[in-house]
Amino acid sequence: MKVLVVGVGGVGGYLAYKLIKCGYDVDVFATEKTNEKIKKEGLKIIDVNKEETVYPDVKINGIYDVIFVTTKSYNLDEVLKEIEGHYGTNTRIVPILNGIGHFEKFKNINAKLIKACIYILSNKSSLNVIHKKTPLFYLCVEKDEILEKLFEPCSDLKIKFSEDIDKDIWKKYLFISTFATLQSYYQKPTGWIMEEKRDEVEKFLDEVIKIASKEGIDLKGEKERVIKQALNIPYESKMSMQIDFEKGNKTEVDNLTGYLAEKSEFINDFYKKLKEKA
Repeated sequence: MKVLVVGVGGVGGYLAYKLIKCGYDVDVFATEKTNEKIKKEGLKIIDVNKEETVYPDVKINGIYDVIFVTTKSYNLDEVLKEIEGHYGTNTRIVPILNGIGHFEKFKNINAKLIKACIYILSNKSSLNVIHKKTPLFYLCVEKDEILEKLFEPCSDLKIKFSEDIDKDIWKKYLFISTFATLQSYYQKPTGWIMEEKRDEVEKFLDEVIKIASKEGIDLKGEKERVIKQALNIPYESKMSMQIDFEKGNKTEVDNLTGYLAEKSEFINDFYKKLKEKA
């Protein structure tokens, strides 16, 4: 299969690496500086304590069977222009982004949209280096025979082919919107948030569950799961949005917090203050 991964950050870089290890020739495409660095030195993956370098092709060329889009949501307009002309009606386009609202951007694409979300703790530590800090990898993707075939050789990856992908995406959104918002607001990691702001965590989760219910998604019982998950990840863990705030980079605050702020006064208070910082 002809595969393209657009975006070589913590998600896209690691996914490209694993697909290469599964035997695929993978094309990747990112920012100009990242592309040049990978061309010269390869893509280095630090998977917990194991290090390995792979050499994907840095290009967009021809029509692809599968295109994974793993960029930040605010780059989507540019990405859609880059991949124009490189997909057909049988191409699977798989956005693996944070949030809910970005799927609207793909509604006029003449290809098959496959929804997905991922659980992974990995960051881009330099232009061509991805550091995956824990063994966690869980890709939840809409059930599709081409994707099932693609991942068949990747027996070491935990993948769920979902019959209810919208609910699975909301389950991920419940976690990431809560902790990305509160961590960015307080500029503190997950452990501190759970120790010092547990009441706000629970209130935020309640608000997201309420919003999801109005949109036809039942997240009953998910609050307890998210709290347990947060208590079990490393104390110093940070969401990518917090890291972007720390570095003064553009952030996904509109996608991760703004989408909910329109529907919740409690969340809107955090959103307004974060927008002042952005």
